[in-house]
Amino acid sequence: MLRCVLQLIAVLGLSAATVACSSLNFKGGTTGTTQTADGGYIDNDTGDKIRQEQDEYGNLRDCTVGKSSSRSQLPSCNEIVDRRQAAGSKLAESSEDMLDKKLSGSRLYTLSNGGKIRVNAAAKYNDESANGLIIGITVSNVGATKQAFEALFIDSSAYVEVVFIDTDDFALLRPVRIPLNVQEGQKENISYRKKFGNSTSDVVAVSMQARLPIQSVREYQQISRLEIAFKPY
Repeated sequence: MLRCVLQLIAVLGLSAATVACSSLNFKGGTTGTTQTADGGYIDNDTGDKIRQEQDEYGNLRDCTVGKSSSRSQLPSCNEIVDRRQAAGSKLAESSEDMLDKKLSGSRLYTLSNGGKIRVNAAAKYNDESANGLIIGITVSNVGATKQAFEALFIDSSAYVEVVFIDTDDFALLRPVRIPLNVQEGQKENISYRKKFGNSTSDVVAVSMQARLPIQSVREYQQISRLEIAFKPY
């Protein structure tokens, strides 16, 4: 202590009565930091209590607990938490909207005998299944005879192919080929449902449903539209 005082007197020309080495310490008594029991620490320079919080980008950030001193350059922990929660809510809303999105397409086809059918296709993501993409196809009779329409589902090699296209007009995933022949499709775990007209003998439409494995939600987000192709034989 005496040596310290003498050095200060020699350098600064101050009297020993007004100088003490302890006067060089900042608020808190010592410079540096002191660990706290809850995992944070005290900045001995400013007196601020500091901990880490994850920000909206997933990065750990130093922040001050409560009101920081005017000398601190750190944000408030409450401010970081508020931003993170706001970003999480926005992402959740965006994801919910995306999962509610249903891709669809429709085309009218003329059969070789002059009859007409309409093919509607739709796809929707299902996050509760490993086969995450559900594809629905409905083939409706809009101008074909009853016999010609029903023959498509009984004794034919006709099929509908669905291609998934992104905004740059590139095909994504693999195309889904769904046979209209009920017996063939059921072998591939495709379900079929008839829609009747005025009687059970009058089939006006047949709906089919298939599932396609998909790696992630990101793949589904990249799909912009569906292209439908009907191959009668």
